Order: sequence, then C-alpha cells, then structure tokens
Amino acid sequence: MRIRSFWRRFAVTQPTPTDFIRVLERWPSFAERYWWTDPARPDLGCFGTGYNSWGVQTNQKYLGAMAVLAVDPALDEAASGISREQILDRALRALRFSCASHISGDHLCADGTQWGHTWISGLGVERMMHGVEAMDEHLTDADREMLRRMLVSEADALLDLPITAMPWAADGGNRPESNLWNGALLHRVALMYPDEPNVDRWTEYGTCFLLNSISIAADAADETLYAGKPLREWHIGANYFPNYALDHHAYLNVGYMVICVSNMAMMHFACESAGWDAPEGLYLHGRELWDLVRRLVFSNGRLCRIGGDSRQRYCYCQDYLLPSLLMAGELFGDEHAAQLEAGAIELIRTDQAASGDGSFMSHRLTTIERESPYYFTRLEADKAVVLSMNAWWRRRLGIGGEMLTEGYEESTQGGWIEPEHGAVMHRSPQRIASWSWRARYAPQGLCLPPEAAHFAEWDRNLGGLVLPVGARDQRAVVLSHDQALFDGGFVTWGAMDDRMDAIMPEGWKAPSPIEHRHAVAALPDDRTMVVMEHCAAPFRVYLAEIKGLKLNVANDILNAMERLYSSESGTLSARGDASAQVIPLNSRWACAGDTIGIIGAYGAEGMSLYQAGLRRASGYADSLYYDELCFGCVAPEIEGQFPPYVSFAPGETILDCGGVVLSGADARETAEVAAQVEALDLGEGLVRAIIVPGADGARYAAIANLGGAPTTASLPGIATATDCASGETLAAADGALSVTLQPGQCRLLRV
Repeated sequence: MRIRSFWRRFAVTQPTPTDFIRVLERWPSFAERYWWTDPARPDLGCFGTGYNSWGVQTNQKYLGAMAVLAVDPALDEAASGISREQILDRALRALRFSCASHISGDHLCADGTQWGHTWISGLGVERMMHGVEAMDEHLTDADREMLRRMLVSEADALLDLPITAMPWAADGGNRPESNLWNGALLHRVALMYPDEPNVDRWTEYGTCFLLNSISIAADAADETLYAGKPLREWHIGANYFPNYALDHHAYLNVGYMVICVSNMAMMHFACESAGWDAPEGLYLHGRELWDLVRRLVFSNGRLCRIGGDSRQRYCYCQDYLLPSLLMAGELFGDEHAAQLEAGAIELIRTDQAASGDGSFMSHRLTTIERESPYYFTRLEADKAVVLSMNAWWRRRLGIGGEMLTEGYEESTQGGWIEPEHGAVMHRSPQRIASWSWRARYAPQGLCLPPEAAHFAEWDRNLGGLVLPVGARDQRAVVLSHDQALFDGGFVTWGAMDDRMDAIMPEGWKAPSPIEHRHAVAALPDDRTMVVMEHCAAPFRVYLAEIKGLKLNVANDILNAMERLYSSESGTLSARGDASAQVIPLNSRWACAGDTIGIIGAYGAEGMSLYQAGLRRASGYADSLYYDELCFGCVAPEIEGQFPPYVSFAPGETILDCGGVVLSGADARETAEVAAQVEALDLGEGLVRAIIVPGADGARYAAIANLGGAPTTASLPGIATATDCASGETLAAADGALSVTLQPGQCRLLRV
C-alpha cells in the first residue's frame, strides 16, 4: 500500500513571511515564563538562565526572534498575548544584556562570569544578527557602540584561534561548522566596520576559516584562486570525506551537515540584505554538500538521519534546515526547497499544537524542562529564531512565488556510498534503504517509504541489540566493515563490539570484544532488505536485553500516539505511551501501519512488540516514544524476571537470526512474501542463506559467511545465479551452486 502524498495538503505557493509569523507569534507569552530581569541592572534582561555558553546563545536567539516579530506587519498582538511595544522592549533589553555581559562589557552573566573569545561564542552572534538588522532603527547610539565593541572584540580574538580540519572526530580537529561561522563572523565585522585597523587581517583569516569548513582532501591539489591564492595554499585539512560524509561528534552526522549549510545561509542573506559582495570562499563545496543533504530529507521536511542523532528528536539540527532550504531555493536553484520548507514549518506547528501553551516542545520535553532549564530554553529558542530568519529574509528580500510539489522523490533517487566511513544508501520513490556502521548508536539501517517519515526512529534500527549488564552507554564499536553499491541496491557486512563499556561494581570490565556480526542486502526491487546477524559469548556474559532485528517504529504525537500492528494473530492497536511491556505476536511476520513489513526467516519462534514505557530517543533527556518489533526478544527487567538478566556460557550463541524488511508493504503483501521466504539449511558452520521473492518478480538469495574464516558454500536446487554487486554469473555443478565467501562477506544473488 502506498501512502497518500503529504504534499496534496499544501497549496502551490511558497510559504509566506506571515506563515512563519503565525507560528512564532504564539510563543512570546510562553517565553515570558523564562524572562529574567537582572536585579542588578533592571534595564537589562534575558530569556533563559542568563548563564554563560548556551545560556548566552539562548538569549541571543531569543532577541533575534523577538526583534523580527516586533517589526513584522503581520504580527497579531492578541495571539502573542503581549504588545508589539513589549516584544520590542524585550528584544532591546536582551541585546543590551548580551553586549554588557561580554568580555568587552561592564556587566556579568547570571552565573557571575563574562562570555566571549571562544571557538563557539560567535555562533550565537551570527544567529542573532538578522534580528539586530530588523530593529536597527530602534537602536540608540549607546546600543550601536556596545554592539560594535563586542563584535570587534570577538573578531580580534578569533585571530588567535588556530584553524583545524580533520575528517575523524576522534582526532580532535573536526571543525567544519565552527570554521564556517567564525569565518563568516570575521567577514561580517570587516564589512560592517571597514575603518577598523584589523580589517585586512580579519578578511584574510576569515577566508582561511571558510575554505577549511566544507573541505575535502582534493582541495590540497586544487588550483582555483581565492583572494589571489590557489585553494591548495589555503588548505589546512579535510573536514569531510570525499563523498561528503561527516564524522562530527564521532558518527555519520547528517544534522551537522545541515548546520554548516545554515551558517552559510546566514551570511549569504546578510550579504543580500546589506548589498555586500559575498566573501570569497563562503560557498566552497556548498552546492555539492547540498546535493547530498537534500537526498537525506523526507518529503515532509524531516531529516532522514541515516547515521542517527545524539540530540532530542525534531530539534536543533532539524530546525536549522529552514534557513538552509531558503538559501537552497534562492542560491542553488533547488526547485523543491520551498516544498520541504513548508513541511518543516508543519513539523514545528504540530509540536506546538500538542504543547498547547504556545511553547514548541513542553509536551514532549517534560523531563529536560524539569531537569535543565538551561538546555530546554536553548531548544525552544532554536525554533523561534529559525522561524524569524525565514520570515525576515522572505519579507526583506521579497522571496516568494509558486513552488513545485511534484517530482521531488524522482529528483533524489539513486545510490550513495562513503566506503571509508562505512555508509551506504539507495533511495527511490518507493524505498529509502541505508546502512551505517558508524551511526550514533550503531549499526543502523533503514528500510521504509520516503513518505513514511513519522515511522522512522534511529537507535540501532535493524541492528538488533545485545545489551550487557553494566553497560554505561549503548554505543557499540565497529570492528570491521565492507560494502558494495550496485544499481538499485547494496550489500554490506561487518562486525561490532557490543561491550558498550560494560563495567560491574567494583571494577570488573569486559576483557575482550563481544563480537556481533551483521550481513545486509538491499535488493534492487525498490522494496526489500535482508538482515542477518550472529553473536556468541566470548566469555561468560550477563545480558540485560537481547533483541533480534529490532525494527524501531516512532509512536508519538505526530501519529496521534497510536500505531496499528498486523500479524498472523490479527491487528493490535498500541499506544506510544503504554506501560513497559513485551507483547508476543505469535507470528513470524508483522506489519506496522500497513507501511513496513518485517519477516523472521530463521532463529526465533516469532515476533514480539517491545514498548519501553517511557520516551526515549534522547540525547540529554527523553524526547520520543517508539516501539520495537523484534524477532526474538529477551527483556528480563520489563518482564518481571528476577534476577533481571540472563547469562551465557563461553561459546554459547546469543543471537543467530535473519529476516526480511519490506518497504511500503501492507499486511496482505507481508503475509504473501512471508509464505515465500525460505531459510536454506546449509549444514554446520556459520553460513546463512535466505531466499526472497523480489517485488520485481525475480528471486534472490542473500548468503553470508558469519564466521571468521573463508569458506565455500553449496546452494542446492539453484542452477544459475548472477551476483548483483560484481555481475559475475555462477553456474551449478553436481546439482548445487558453489559460492565462495570471505570472512563476514555477504553476497546477493539473482537466481
């Protein structure tokens, strides 16, 4: 079954400035709860804690949003709950607090410190400057002098900040986003104050920052001139891999790819608005990066994070997609950017409606609001400021007109691979299939329709789970991987260490890897993915959870907190906020919402539905309910078992299972495919094979060597086959097809 197109709900005109204002104007009355008037200086105030670092940036984003709202002609004061004059007053007092508490000022932050002169202090400044521009006519001479003093001080301090660029986060120098915002800030200050003595130094160093932001290894030999020098002479290092994968925060970080584009957008629109020429180097590799990023956005405007996320869902990086989309449409000529922009507004509007108090996320982020007003207000301000950016620039620059609402999926289709980072994807209008060995919670796969964004949840999706007692973090470590992309799909295989820093008091640490092998094949049929996994105990291990396959299904406000699951047992309605439980489905197949089918081929008795009983998908605190469909599920604590763990002897098998995932399949199609899926019995050893019917009418054999030594396997009853990755044709001898396999290798054969 195919899902009705999300975009038929929208008109064909681009979002207008008023569309953004209508969402933003409901926020100020809520924001008043977090407004603080400084008792030492009643003329100053701030939104949030007023603390250094994120507290400063929270207030800067607030003032940017409030300034735009105060001057926008579409503001409905009744909807805001406070007057235009009070909104402007809040923006001005927040700006004055920000400037006064800077190192160059005469006041302190609320925690008794002064902010500034760090690698990140320019970020909040960049995010507030459109608001400063918006309320320019309301600034006093004293305001302008304070602002200039702060900006010049920040620019001068950046001249002493070393520029680093490295592809791997673990090496400590991966700085694409900060290089971009620091380079932009240096150029911005130079353009604003051309009479300052350090203008030439700011410009030169700013260019070096920019050219080492979205940087790749090929830049080291590039002769293209920037500010009179070839790129190779500016080049310090590559922050991105050759195909634009980013390892920021030590995982495949789609979100920070967006952050880079968003900071490019802020400087781009600042130049457009002021009539400045854009700095040389600002757009380096921006179009190439965007060409990848746009393929990692669902058709409803949600980021498709094939490498997962370390932050709250539908927050932060998701928010900064909005200015990125506006620039992509204007600068890169992306015909579908406005369509995605409209969807991204709808995501914010839906969250806000669920909260019901004008806030954006008080409904979903109750834990973090209670535990950290410092961070909760930051997340609220992110949404406010991006709404104000797009409202301001659209109105200021007259951006509008019609938008294209057809053909987006066709424009994103095809394969992508980053071999060194271990990431591979194939997208078509019917299926997004991906696998990342270095996801935030790895490994992580996806197999779902592009229109099913609200089904997606990332953490170890399709990667199974072997969770040791005493695990401090559920992050497994990649031991090995390989992958091959072919027309219409891919194969990949590898192994993870599932120790996850397991420590038992007082001081026992797992002495050797708990090796968890995976073999994955995305069939060239726009529907099907096969996943096989194996894990055995290297020593006596105690485990808190074991889950086979583990298809994550988001079940929260964006689907009205209810999912329907079908199986051989019938249809089950599951609320996302249900109590913790494991529900046996007594079926080897299940289907989520007539949208994603999952079939167990071998290794367990049947499917189970696991619900944790709390919002997870965290980062710093919970943010989203999601269910898990598991082929084999052991969760002793939730099931009330005592002691709440299971143990395995050395060499004993923990997980040995395989299954099939179907994108866009309803319950009927899932059941029909399940009846045709066959696990081949190949005798002893760790070779596993599954025969699968493809949606294209062909039959496929996914075969994997989950052991540690090369082997040759015989597939009975198959006369000829073609290897999908290599194109090699295989022919049977003596009634069986002979297939050679390296350790861990997965091959996909069309039979």
